[in-house]
Amino acid sequence: MRLSVRTKVIACAACLLAAAIGAGAPLHGKGAGGGDRPVGEVRAQAEAASAAQAAKPPSFLEAMGIPAAWRSLTRDVTGTIAIVDTGVDLKHPALEPYLTGGINLLDGRKPPQDDNGHGTAVAGVIAEIAEAAKASSARVSWTKKIMPIKALDRNGEGDEDKLAQGIRYAVDHGADIVVLSLGLRRDTPEMREVAAYAESRGALLVAASGNDAAAFGAKAAVQYPAAYPTVLAVAGANGGSAQNRSTPGPEVDVAAAWKVETLKLGGGTTTMEGTSMSAPQAAGAAALLKASRPEASPAELRNVLKRTAEDIAAKGWDRNTGYGRVRADLAVKAQGDGDWREPNDKRTTASAFPVGTEITAFWSSPEDRDVYAIDMPYDGKFTVSWRIDDPAYAAAKSPAPGLVLSPASASSGKVDPFVRAGSSASWEVARGKYYLTTSKGNWGGQEKSSYRLTSQFRMGPDAMEPNPNALSAFTLAPRSQKWTGTFDRQGDEDWAVVTLPKEGKLRIRVDADTTRIDPAVYLQRAGEAGEETDNNGDGRSEEIVLPGASAGKYYIRIRNAVSPSPDPVVGTYTAQLEYSTPYEDPNEPNDGALTATPMKPAPVWTGEGLIGSASDDDWFRFEFVERKQLRFQLANLPRSATATVRLYDKKLAVLKSWSSAEGRAAVNGGIDLDPGTYYLAVSADQASLGSPYKLTVREVEVGPLFADVLGHWAEKPIRAVAEAGWMAGYGEFEFGPDRLLTRAEATVIAVRAFKPKSAAARPRFSDVPKGHWAYEAVLKADGAKWLSGIAGTKFEPAGRMTRGEAAILFAKAAGLSLSASPERTFKDVPADSPAASALEALSRKGWIAGFPDGTFRPGAPLTRAEWAAMLAQLL
Repeated sequence: MRLSVRTKVIACAACLLAAAIGAGAPLHGKGAGGGDRPVGEVRAQAEAASAAQAAKPPSFLEAMGIPAAWRSLTRDVTGTIAIVDTGVDLKHPALEPYLTGGINLLDGRKPPQDDNGHGTAVAGVIAEIAEAAKASSARVSWTKKIMPIKALDRNGEGDEDKLAQGIRYAVDHGADIVVLSLGLRRDTPEMREVAAYAESRGALLVAASGNDAAAFGAKAAVQYPAAYPTVLAVAGANGGSAQNRSTPGPEVDVAAAWKVETLKLGGGTTTMEGTSMSAPQAAGAAALLKASRPEASPAELRNVLKRTAEDIAAKGWDRNTGYGRVRADLAVKAQGDGDWREPNDKRTTASAFPVGTEITAFWSSPEDRDVYAIDMPYDGKFTVSWRIDDPAYAAAKSPAPGLVLSPASASSGKVDPFVRAGSSASWEVARGKYYLTTSKGNWGGQEKSSYRLTSQFRMGPDAMEPNPNALSAFTLAPRSQKWTGTFDRQGDEDWAVVTLPKEGKLRIRVDADTTRIDPAVYLQRAGEAGEETDNNGDGRSEEIVLPGASAGKYYIRIRNAVSPSPDPVVGTYTAQLEYSTPYEDPNEPNDGALTATPMKPAPVWTGEGLIGSASDDDWFRFEFVERKQLRFQLANLPRSATATVRLYDKKLAVLKSWSSAEGRAAVNGGIDLDPGTYYLAVSADQASLGSPYKLTVREVEVGPLFADVLGHWAEKPIRAVAEAGWMAGYGEFEFGPDRLLTRAEATVIAVRAFKPKSAAARPRFSDVPKGHWAYEAVLKADGAKWLSGIAGTKFEPAGRMTRGEAAILFAKAAGLSLSASPERTFKDVPADSPAASALEALSRKGWIAGFPDGTFRPGAPLTRAEWAAMLAQLL
């Protein structure tokens, strides 16, 4: 059965080659819900390399130590390495010497010829590692064959059946390494089974972690089959650092170059990028390692590759690069099978044991303790299975080893396993950090014993369980709310029911926190047909909106739509239900002067109302007993509407009117008024039934009219500097407190405030010529040495003034003494910062205080309110 788009196996998108299908245009495929959906973008990352470039060995070879590894080998590299992909270019001259028979699983009558380019690029990386033997003066050669298995179509797509079939074919036909530069975002029984089959037959699976980080951020999860413990999961790296587009996760084992020079479909070379190109590098290193250790099992190969990886990110294991960048030279040279994680016998030296991965190590004696740190991602069940290779263990009838799980929050104590069966133990855990202490247990033996631990995590049921059907649906209150759910069982569906007491707007939105969940939401009014929404695919949000949901009972079903009966998934979804009923205006009727709503703006009055139609007017009445300034704000308006506020006197003559600007959600206004009775009338050119408007009216002493600073944190200093004539507004009522200041504006305002006596003899800045509106102010500021820190002839008058620059300007204008060796006043301003001495001087004066977290944020742009607050210190 061909699966829907969202469950297709897709070659890592960043690596797909456009050359074979033209222009790198997005491709589309049919989704299960009907219609065309984009399933990935196929594009070339660079033009084909020139002949001179092709002659130069690719840079990734040296980065992973391939030449040195070749020089260390004493045996030929033999066997078969299979590539399950789009096929390979069977006639490419650089590939032909290495190819062996393969299969086309899409059309058995045809050879596995690449018709996309992706598989050829993957094979090209392997071929370049093989060719490096010649340039490295190696004493041995590469005789290992590349087996092409075509499981993906010309669009780089396929299904899980073909992928599993391809892996099984490779293993059954002698491949000891299988490269999987592809993946799907969900776990399946078929994929788990074939991964275990490959392990049991001695074949190492090497897979790409995925390229989802840029598109999905924290939601990105390592794709399958890379996410299985027995598959070497390879992430991307940029030289000596992580690649931010490479998918991170607890399953990541190692990393390799994200961008490579490789072979191109049709001949020649090209540059490609993505974890699709990282995986074959690790596979090539594994091939060289296997030549040095012919009898090594897949688990032993993985262990050595992790043990010898070069740490390039956070110390030790990390989610982005695993144990580090693959180093073939160090792997080939590695001696023995020592426990490379030692010492790890206590919490302070504990080794990382990411969930969903494996650990291979040794107990040197019955007294030896190995401690591992584990981060549980959610509440759920944590399981550890073990395999111990020691004759004494078998002779003792395979008892359980010593395994003690303790929460990091407790200095002592343990979590008792709730299930211990066969060679595994399971614990109920909460989200957070734990330590697992391991030892031989009671079966003893003084000899060294090797062991292998594999961890698994499974989500716990959510708070609404059990609710697998409509009959057991969880009852929700008829109000807006959020809840979090999990899919902790095979085919899990979560049902809820809500009874709406009256007609209103009903909106249900579901967000997943992982790409392993494709949320689908179903809504059904009792007794009627329901509707399911699943439009956006893995990791994306879904929502259903009923603008006029009638009163009654509604059933809600949320499921993971990655397949008809998906496996449990590690991750959660968040459901949000919004229910709102039509707003009822408490002031109605107030359609004229006789029914006007009374208000007392002394000092402030706030009310709400609703514009029921374009002909609806809401009237409000107030009185002033002495001359005052009226200021008002009408807010929470639809941006598509034009609202108007009219002011009437006692005789109902219009004194003034104000209207909202296009696209603005508020009307601000103000006016000086003599004692008397007045009316405000609110109207709009369209109804606004969705939510009420908010009207705020206050009386203030006569002064500058800036309605947009009412209630602003800097209202008082803004009034002060405006009354001093240092700062002005925009028009009659707008100050713009949160607008950013340019360097020219800040300098002009500073000159008004500090009034320097003399100007510079000659203009220094070529970008502030005579005739520029700030010319005179900049000339005076420069003459007063306020701008001495600006080198060169460019002032950049339109550039944003930063908080640090403002501090320097203010301190110099105020004539403060600036220390040559200032103390560190704020934790984000080092002593050698240009602003350090100014900030020290201003802080001692008590004119600045910074933010509550101890920072000043000198690089942040300066707002008009912040500049007003600084200048008001002088008044």
